[in-house]
Amino acid sequence: MAKLDWYIRAGLKLRHLQVLVALDDLRHQGKVATAMNVTQPALSRTLSDLQAAMGHVLFERTGRGLRPTPYGECLIRHARKVLQDLSEAGEELHALATGTSRKIRVGVLPASAGWLLPKALMLFKHASPKSSIMVREATMDVLLGELRLGHLDLIVGTLPSQLAATNLEEKALFEDATMLVARNGHPLARGDCRPTWRQLVECPWVLPPHDSLLRQPLLTAFEVNGVEPPISFIETLSLNVTLAYLQGSDAIATLPASLVHKYAELGTLAPLRTEMPRLVRPVGLLWLRGHSPYAGDPTFAECLEQAAQELFIGT
Repeated sequence: MAKLDWYIRAGLKLRHLQVLVALDDLRHQGKVATAMNVTQPALSRTLSDLQAAMGHVLFERTGRGLRPTPYGECLIRHARKVLQDLSEAGEELHALATGTSRKIRVGVLPASAGWLLPKALMLFKHASPKSSIMVREATMDVLLGELRLGHLDLIVGTLPSQLAATNLEEKALFEDATMLVARNGHPLARGDCRPTWRQLVECPWVLPPHDSLLRQPLLTAFEVNGVEPPISFIETLSLNVTLAYLQGSDAIATLPASLVHKYAELGTLAPLRTEMPRLVRPVGLLWLRGHSPYAGDPTFAECLEQAAQELFIGT
């Protein structure tokens, strides 16, 4: 017991805690090695050394990957608290030194970065001008990794169909349909034209990448409507790339209806009149269970909800 107590106090490193949490979330050494930018053999040695020093097996292999033992669950639970506390301590010390509020760290999916979050940020800065916010735009898999490591307080965007781990919580803000869109003046966007799916797939497309939330539902929509996916396409989640590519070509893309309405008002995009099935889940917030999704500032939560309400009133 004395040896274990000494190791926890003097031998346990921050990297060990990060490895434990990542293994619990991803349940696969290869995925953890990629997420932490280390080789798999190096990760295996770290885990082996940690288990030897603790005197207990922390993870066991199953048909579905790694699973923490009761000893692992105990250590992981405390590791999460330590990582989050250290992250919050750094933010609070910076706030004290600069006379500002604690920084809120927000991850956002590309679609929401184009309209929902900017509106919420304007409302929040008006209400709390000295508050600081860091925004990280990326895909859901990247943002979830940042959230698990304690680098983000919450994620804003389309909620995944299944939570990637039981330690996540979510709150839906609104339902948003998916629409087909092209440039103004596109042959399939003129007058009362209602393009068929066969006409659509003959055009070039902007498709979401394979690992995005929309890709598989969109492929299913092609199949249900009796057509093969388009053979001419680019893959991106970048809103800027999508807009520029649409305006300079006859390409078609899918965008959230709320975003399409805004760009249609500006005269930069035209919605297509082809009926689309419901492809994605609601837009909302995602955070780690047991931690405030608003970094202790309810004003930001209110601004997100107000932004969603105002933007939908205008659509």
